[in-house]
Amino acid sequence: MAEGNLTGPEGILMLMIAVPLDLAGIILLVLSFFGVGIPFSFLLDVLGMVFIGGWLLIRTGSVKSTKGVQKVAQKTLKRFGFTLLAELVPFLGDVYPGWTILVWKELK
Repeated sequence: MAEGNLTGPEGILMLMIAVPLDLAGIILLVLSFFGVGIPFSFLLDVLGMVFIGGWLLIRTGSVKSTKGVQKVAQKTLKRFGFTLLAELVPFLGDVYPGWTILVWKELK
């Protein structure tokens, strides 16, 4: 697994993706009360899954891996799965800052 921190280039870039995704989710929550936000909310979830999920795959995937790397990859996969499930639940995914928390926990 590659080392990273929140203030490094990788951390700043991923937070610049995760934070706007979560903030847009809050805006879409308000629009959901008018019947417009739910389809766009799922679009945000797909974008988060592609960008942040792809980043996690690149960080944890390797051809040759040791037991320690496999353990870290399994932990990351569990975190990603929980975040994805929470983000896909209507209204809950809009208020839950799951993408930001996932990036923060991956880099801390």
